[in-house]
Amino acid sequence: MGKKLTEERGTMTMTALFFLICMGGLLSILLVLGQVNLANMRVQQTADIISKGARAAGAWEYWDHNGEKQTRLFATKQDALRYEADIVRGAREEAELLWRFNSPAIEKQAESVLVIHQRGERKQLYGQGIYHVEIEAKQKLPHFWGEAKGRFSRVSQSGVYDF
Repeated sequence: MGKKLTEERGTMTMTALFFLICMGGLLSILLVLGQVNLANMRVQQTADIISKGARAAGAWEYWDHNGEKQTRLFATKQDALRYEADIVRGAREEAELLWRFNSPAIEKQAESVLVIHQRGERKQLYGQGIYHVEIEAKQKLPHFWGEAKGRFSRVSQSGVYDF
């Protein structure tokens, strides 16, 4: 009877150890998923802030010859002055300012960050009243058995539309 009880205790120890290892692995996977979601959220929020803020800053509303309201998006203050538009900053200038204020949340965890404005500075997007920004961040995601590298790319586009 004593020997059988000893064998049972050894089996229970192995089962409990296996269960703890499985739970640790599951917890590690959940933590990695949480880190991925947080990184995605930060990149997307920053892209949204930049595109919407740049669109709002560079937009100029005026009345045309027919009395219809028109909206135009300017890249810089100098572009706006050529049309005698009354704006504080251009869309591109505001985007740089917003990136400088909001980038620490991404840059403190990311290995590298790439920001692409207006799909490579395409001027026709300003003429269409669209501000487009893409942010790509590469980040290490630590977990119990090492590190994984993640690449997060998010796009935000805002336009001056009349609905």
